[in-house]
Amino acid sequence: MMQAVVSNAIQIFGWKPDLVLIILVMFSLQHGKIAGSTAGFFAGTLSDLMSWNLLGVGALSKSVTGYTAAAVGKMMQERNRFLLTLFVSGLIHDIIFNYINTLGKEIHWWALLILQIIPNLLYTAIVGVVIYYFLDRWLSGYE
Repeated sequence: MMQAVVSNAIQIFGWKPDLVLIILVMFSLQHGKIAGSTAGFFAGTLSDLMSWNLLGVGALSKSVTGYTAAAVGKMMQERNRFLLTLFVSGLIHDIIFNYINTLGKEIHWWALLILQIIPNLLYTAIVGVVIYYFLDRWLSGYE
């Protein structure tokens, strides 16, 4: 619900930040692979139920994303960890999601990558860094 309302309100040229992905990556970095993939499965299932996408595509892509975010996040330096993990995980998510949703259809992958996936990822990364910064500052006030 938040994804539909907020991301539609701040879309630019049809590009929308994936708020669920941002929260999933933050959660996965904190709680690890199993928790990340489980949270991704439930978040993806909810988004599948709220959209007209093929049931299970969101669940699969988000659960792989949750696992990937935790695994990739362990390999990154602390300084750039969130941004790089968000971008890599988002790229994997979008490739899985779009591949399955376009099976049997003639599609130009380079055009999809350049015109839709990369701009969405960049926008998601910018919004994600802002959310991460403010959330980190807010939570560190309680420590």
